[in-house]
Amino acid sequence: MKRLTSRQKQAIATKFKILEIAFSLFKSKGYDSVKVQDICDAAEISVGAFYHHFNSKLEIINTGYEQVDTLLIERYESKTHNDYRQMIIDLMGEGGNLLEELGWPFVSEVYKNLMTLDNKYTLSENRPVYIELKHALMHAMEIGAIEQTHSPDSLAMTIMRLSRGAIFDWCLNKGSYKLKDRILEDINLVIPIL
Repeated sequence: MKRLTSRQKQAIATKFKILEIAFSLFKSKGYDSVKVQDICDAAEISVGAFYHHFNSKLEIINTGYEQVDTLLIERYESKTHNDYRQMIIDLMGEGGNLLEELGWPFVSEVYKNLMTLDNKYTLSENRPVYIELKHALMHAMEIGAIEQTHSPDSLAMTIMRLSRGAIFDWCLNKGSYKLKDRILEDINLVIPIL
């Protein structure tokens, strides 16, 4: 693999800095209240530098959504899983925990803005979360831990859809319940063995 130059490393660091600061501002002030200039001032960069990394404030939401998945997979992979059933519980439960940490106001803004993006990352079968979930389901079916009434693809897509619905409901209810618990309850309806 080709090594990154110091300039490339600096560009990546700046992009992550912009993301981190923008998310912090969105979380504390609300997405609509934050201007690109606010992000630039807090990150101590020029507006031109912002637009070098992002086409718009909205693009930060999409890029950030992908970063949330990366963080989720890192947390998931750092745990020891006793079996495939536990892998599914850990993966989806950790997703609920991570979104609770971000808070329902911020997650609501993300969901609202995902509706206006052309990039449908959230629906992609190439998302790391979807791939890990499908892998765990496939192996659980192979060893008989889950009855194979549907394909791993179909079941993974159903679980992802249920999770998105639980997240949306959690936002509508202003975070009044534990998201992880609701996601796992919904998954138990689809896969009773969990």
